[in-house]
Amino acid sequence: MIIDIHTHRPYPQPEGIISKALRPDSAETSEMKTFQLYSVGMHPWDTQDTEDAGLFARLEEIAAQPNVAAIGECGIDLLRGAPMFRQLLVFRRHVEISEKLRKPLIIHDVRADDIICGLRRDMKPTQPWCIHGFRGKPAAAMALIRSGCHISFGEKFNPDTLSAMPTERILAETDESTLPVETIIARLSEVKDMDLTEIIRNNSKKFCNFVS
Repeated sequence: MIIDIHTHRPYPQPEGIISKALRPDSAETSEMKTFQLYSVGMHPWDTQDTEDAGLFARLEEIAAQPNVAAIGECGIDLLRGAPMFRQLLVFRRHVEISEKLRKPLIIHDVRADDIICGLRRDMKPTQPWCIHGFRGKPAAAMALIRSGCHISFGEKFNPDTLSAMPTERILAETDESTLPVETIIARLSEVKDMDLTEIIRNNSKKFCNFVS
């Protein structure tokens, strides 16, 4: 069962969702294994090269595969990547694919909390969104929670933010960390003063639309 919602570690990751980036010049998605779960998307750092409509068609085709559990990572980065109009266009296309395929969205959010909240209000998605690797302050996290987002915590996080979080919106990830996800969850559990292991497993199951 999934407990690591976002990882860049190599196959196999039996309890993780491996994130694969779709780029015009990349064969990364061709290496996907049948019995591994993945997320697939265009990282906002790569949005300079997403003019080709065929790339979005390719994204949708790959994302429709049954072993693709989520769309992303995609998102908005105010410090790096294409001009904002391009990042917004690409992000909206990811939301549309997420809705069409009924798969959740994994979001890269750098200084764009207000934009993400606004897009969620504007687009009114039915699929869940997760802000991955969140390190921000409690107020920012609560705004994202109120808009309907989940928050994923990795090796580095703000303990004050985690303390303020409702447990039903907490997810965990390794991203590029070398720490086992169990160690990360143990650290999260220490801050919350409760064992979050099964809570995060159940949250991950619901987030990914898995049913028993």
